[in-house]
Amino acid sequence: MEQIKVGLYGRTSLSADADRLKMLMQILRRGASVCVYAPFAENLGLNGGGEFEFERFASAQELERVPDCLLSIGGDGTFLEASRFAVELDIPILGINFGRLGFLAQVAAEEMEPALEQLFRKDYTVEKRTLISVYDGEGSLIDPYALNEVTVQRSNPTMLRTVLHVDGELLSAYWSDGILISTPTGSTAYSLSLGGPVVTPDNRSFVVSPIAPHNLNLRPIVISDESEIVVETETRKGTAVLSIDNRMMELASGTRFTVKKSQNMLNFLKLKNYNFFKALRTKLNWGTDLRS
Repeated sequence: MEQIKVGLYGRTSLSADADRLKMLMQILRRGASVCVYAPFAENLGLNGGGEFEFERFASAQELERVPDCLLSIGGDGTFLEASRFAVELDIPILGINFGRLGFLAQVAAEEMEPALEQLFRKDYTVEKRTLISVYDGEGSLIDPYALNEVTVQRSNPTMLRTVLHVDGELLSAYWSDGILISTPTGSTAYSLSLGGPVVTPDNRSFVVSPIAPHNLNLRPIVISDESEIVVETETRKGTAVLSIDNRMMELASGTRFTVKKSQNMLNFLKLKNYNFFKALRTKLNWGTDLRS
């Protein structure tokens, strides 16, 4: 069986999982050549040569040959970081969950051996996931890739006023702690805790949800992902906080920005036994009687 080339991405805080990572590397060398994210390798004392031989990369441009896929080692936060490399290289990404819930990281650590055997055989499908791009008021790109959501939230106790226009039409003014705009992938993340609907990954839509609204009749709304959403924020004190997945920046009062679907998509690697509805049942306990 011909070896595949795998990129390996993890956070530096995973040093406590060195034993599990060593097991992962032992499995990988059966059918793959490995290129490891440099800060991750340094933190875990993986110096190349000896027992494990691998290349290193610090950016997508540093990879000498594009990998067949990228492995994210950690939880969903790690997956969000790794996904940017996968998008830039246009390769599929698979998450191995060394974290907690791991909705995006579909493979449990104890199941990584059979999962990687499927990977070596290329016994998988690739699912396209929608991404969000964010632009400033002048039309310049702020961030090209949000996989889960974009939020704007208050940065102090003062209520935030947020006005949304969808394709030039006023949607509403929100007096709240903020607003969240989610992709289908992000519908099982922060959006879910705000009362937003779960949206299947193949759905071509965004979910707009208020965060702790003062006008209680406002509810989440599902709109087409072909829509262009213009957001304007106003606060009497200080600034607001714009979050794009796990990246943040401050916004001055009166700032306007635009959210729309990215031209790129994420290649989400689906193993044979992965099913979105099964994930809802097992990770969110759907259909389970928790009363006792």
